[in-house]
Amino acid sequence: MTKAYINGIGCISPQNSIDSEWFFDTINPAKGDYFDAIEPSYKEFIAPNLLRRMGRAIKMGVAAGNIAIQQAGIEKVDAIITGTGLGCFEDSERFLLAILNNDEQFLTPTSFIQSTHNTVGSQIALIMKCHDYNFTYVHRGFSFESTIQDALMLFEEGKETILVGGIEEHTPNFVILNRRAHKFQELQSNTPIWKSTTPGIQMSEGTAFFVLNKNKTDKSLASVDGIQTLYKPKTSADILNKLRSFLKLHGLILSDIDVTLMGFSDDVNFDQKLQELLPSIEKESVAACYKHVCGEYHTASAFAMWTAVKLIEKQTLPKVLAISDKAPSKIKHVLIINQYLGINYSFTLLSQC
Repeated sequence: MTKAYINGIGCISPQNSIDSEWFFDTINPAKGDYFDAIEPSYKEFIAPNLLRRMGRAIKMGVAAGNIAIQQAGIEKVDAIITGTGLGCFEDSERFLLAILNNDEQFLTPTSFIQSTHNTVGSQIALIMKCHDYNFTYVHRGFSFESTIQDALMLFEEGKETILVGGIEEHTPNFVILNRRAHKFQELQSNTPIWKSTTPGIQMSEGTAFFVLNKNKTDKSLASVDGIQTLYKPKTSADILNKLRSFLKLHGLILSDIDVTLMGFSDDVNFDQKLQELLPSIEKESVAACYKHVCGEYHTASAFAMWTAVKLIEKQTLPKVLAISDKAPSKIKHVLIINQYLGINYSFTLLSQC
């Protein structure tokens, strides 16, 4: 399968990632047991007449996609592929509450129209006047990974430039319900996220978009060499064996990986296999983590990819991300090992151009 070159990135997260100069120098903590995304002034990215009708997920997605497109210096793409676990959750909730509060009468259609999962990709296409391939994946913890897999296949079919992204949002009611179900916990300052012994995550939200190109250009920041997903691996040994096979497919071994970004979620029930895998990773690579910075959500791997691109661009690993005591002498290859709820696992390999 062909590789893809990343020519533009845009990210809205609980950190100041909207600022192109930010590189984990200041970190915003979680609001107790969850993160809120830091949203920009959307008037810089979206026309006011469109903005007033958009929900938060749509605004975040359109803005991040706009940033990626501007950085890539293009006006048109051959395809738009988005991934999301919950979709436009705020609009879905707003419409359902309107049904209850208005006794199923006098309902406005706007929230219903904008509650579908493919609304973000559709809005970007309308703004760009892109009438080509447009698809949204709703594959839970594989949602963003599916966009990359689809893009790589489309490149083999002749597409040249593709916009991919992952979007997620939460609402106050969503936080309350999950808190009642005891799914959240506050990040323990005295225990590193990769050593958690307690259940519970820090739920979050955010979006990251990438302009992928079939060919390397002077705008290329990094390449996506390959991606693989695993569903419910039985043991950490199974994950390690699959990982070695994945790297071998790309002519690499684990010691060739300069930084391995691992998706520890702070929930011992979900992180156990990664905790068991960590010694093998540290033995041959430099281990790092990211969800204590961005929180956990279905498409957190999109933030991980944005982080990997920045590591390759800056050629340094910030201390706030580091697990290993050693530091990489160079950053040519970055491997992302993500997991979601201990069910969906994925490997994503990025390299310096």
